[in-house]
Parts: sequence; structure tokens; C-alpha cells
Amino acid sequence: MNGKKLYFAAGLILLVFSLLTFASCGMSGDKIAAEGKKLYTAGSYAEALEKFTEAEEAGLKNFRAAELYYCMGNCFYHLENYGKCVDYQLKCVEAEPEYFSGWVSLGVAYRKIGERDKAMECYRTALKYDPHNSDSAALYISLGSLSIELGKPMSAIDYLESAQEIFPESADVYAYLAIAYKMALEPEKSADALAKAQALGYSKMDEVNDRLAKLDK
Repeated sequence: MNGKKLYFAAGLILLVFSLLTFASCGMSGDKIAAEGKKLYTAGSYAEALEKFTEAEEAGLKNFRAAELYYCMGNCFYHLENYGKCVDYQLKCVEAEPEYFSGWVSLGVAYRKIGERDKAMECYRTALKYDPHNSDSAALYISLGSLSIELGKPMSAIDYLESAQEIFPESADVYAYLAIAYKMALEPEKSADALAKAQALGYSKMDEVNDRLAKLDK
């Protein structure tokens, strides 16, 4: 009987150990992802990406998959691999369709590879899901500048005037408004916006003046 009890006890200990090991493995992905997040925040994108990849392979329990893919996508962006950035930001918004930052980053990546229409769609989707996000002013500016690139000055004006309401002291808003108004054949508004951009210390006045000069030709 003692031998049987000993055998049973050993088996029980082995079972408990196996369960604990299994549980720890389930948590390991979260722990690795947290380590990756620290590296990501510190700007060590290649090292962070390695950790995030390990975490994805290990499996996540509490760490959000959308956040993992978002961070991985941004790592690829900073490493100038924009195609991979698109891939992972798509995974991000598939995991959480209302992930504001994921849609914004996806739009930025699409814009980098010249997919302007897709970028516009992503920016609009981000606004639809979270129009009052603290980053919405910058997003309206991005929509405005992208509309200028697409040759749609009236859309640009709508977006930029929305940005102006949120952030009236933004030099960027007035710089892009100067271009959009000029494209829309409103030279007086363009001149006023240009003067405001200069007064607010816009750093790329020469570039804006060059673009405005080209519109006069």
C-alpha cells in the first residue's frame, strides 16, 4: 500500500507540475509581448519586432492581439518596410475593427506606397469609429493634404476647416488651406491663410510658396 500511495503521490505531483507548466506557457506570450512593448517604446524597433514575433508564436492570453499587430506594424514602418506594415495593420483592424490608431497607421502606410485612395478610406474609417479622438485634428489635416494630392480642393477645404475648428493655432492647417484655397480659385482666402501660417511659424514656407507659384502657371 505504501508503494501504491507513493506511486499515486508521484503521479499527482507530476500532474500538478504539468498543469502549472501548461499555465505558465499560456502566460509566456503576454510576458514576451510586454518586453517587446518596452523595447518598442524605447525606439528599439528591430529588437521589439523579434519579441513580438516570439509572443505571437507563443500565444496570447491577456495581451490584446490588435495591440500586438499594431505595434508590429509600426515596427515595420519605422524599419521602412511599408508593405509589411500594411499586412500587420490589416491584422490589427481585423482583430478589432474599431481600433482608431490601427486604421490611421494603415492609412499612413498605404500613403507611403502610393495607395492614396486606400489611405483616404482608412482615414475616413478611423474618423467614423472615433471622431472625437485627441488625434482627430491631425487626422483631418492628413485628410486635407491627401485630398490636395488627389486634386480635390473642396474636400481638402472641408477637412482642413474642420481641423481649424479643433486646433485654430496649427500652422500646418493654414499652410494646407493656402494651397487648397488657391486650387479652388479663392486667391484672397489663400493669401490670408498663407499669412496666418507664416505668423504661426510654419517651417516650410518656401515649399508652400513654390507649390502656390506652380498653381499660377
